[in-house]
Amino acid sequence: MSKNKISYICVDEPNLQPIEEELKGLDYDLSVQICNSEGETIEAIKGADLIINEGVPMSASVINEIDNAKSIVSFGHGFDRIDHDAATENKIMLTNTAGFCSEEVSNHAIMLLLSCAKHLNFLNNLVKSGQWDKAPSEGMRKYLAEKNLYMPPIYNQTLGLIGFGNIARATARKAKSFGLNVITYDPYIEPWIAREYDVEVFNSLDSIAKLSDYVSIHLPLNNETKKIINKSFFENMKKTAFIINTCRGATIDEEAMIDALNSDSIAGAGLDVFEHEPIDDSNPLITFSNVIMTPHTAGTSTGSDEILYKYVGQEAYRILNNQWPMSLVNPDVKSMIPNRKPSMTK
Repeated sequence: MSKNKISYICVDEPNLQPIEEELKGLDYDLSVQICNSEGETIEAIKGADLIINEGVPMSASVINEIDNAKSIVSFGHGFDRIDHDAATENKIMLTNTAGFCSEEVSNHAIMLLLSCAKHLNFLNNLVKSGQWDKAPSEGMRKYLAEKNLYMPPIYNQTLGLIGFGNIARATARKAKSFGLNVITYDPYIEPWIAREYDVEVFNSLDSIAKLSDYVSIHLPLNNETKKIINKSFFENMKKTAFIINTCRGATIDEEAMIDALNSDSIAGAGLDVFEHEPIDDSNPLITFSNVIMTPHTAGTSTGSDEILYKYVGQEAYRILNNQWPMSLVNPDVKSMIPNRKPSMTK
């Protein structure tokens, strides 16, 4: 039997050791190709049985050139750089590594929520600029009123989650420890999942906007979710509410959010992701004192990269061992691919 051919496409030198550790027991050849153009990517994937993709864009025109591979294993949660519709049309399984940083991203979402609620930027700057006297007690309340800032109590307020996948569920679990009431909008959620997490499900985004004191977005970026948080959503939000985003920047209509901040239609935002990254120096979001920003690092920790590479290797092992992957992004492809064994925990 010929060896399985794995094409590892990336934009920088990869860390192969944890992946190869998970591939033990399989007979394979692995080639690493750094790809900086579509042409290089097309050449790199020719003849491969499996493609591992670390950060390389794959448009429909690239995917249509795949001649043998049955699957693409993509790093991380997000898969918007890969045309998953084209993968399905070509009967190619696309899998990500969902779950590798669910705890980290949910921690980051809670951190941004608390930082917004307590105006961490503002208080930090007061202390560092020698204005301690403006912070305590009555002075603080007066100053907040002058700046039209609102500092809610957090307890007994409502957190609205847009999407209720792994990260949102972890966020809900942690939010409840602060006494937050949690609601969600997710048209694909099974009712027993909502009951398990004691979360109320609403069938419209408008309901989430109107009822929430905090809105946290937890969606993949695709044609359905691009700019799903738009002008209408912001118009329905409370003036005292905050928006939190740790998924993908383009799920929000950034121009509409800037308008909402400029008009004091919302209280502020906590953002780890942006429509264009890295963020441009001229982006108005930088100027708002009620916007807390981090550089797309919600999933980062000392241990998360190690888990990420491990999950990539495990998914590659399952696929080459004729199993279904654990985290299939395009499940419609299942009806096109026969005779695979169930996913097994490695």
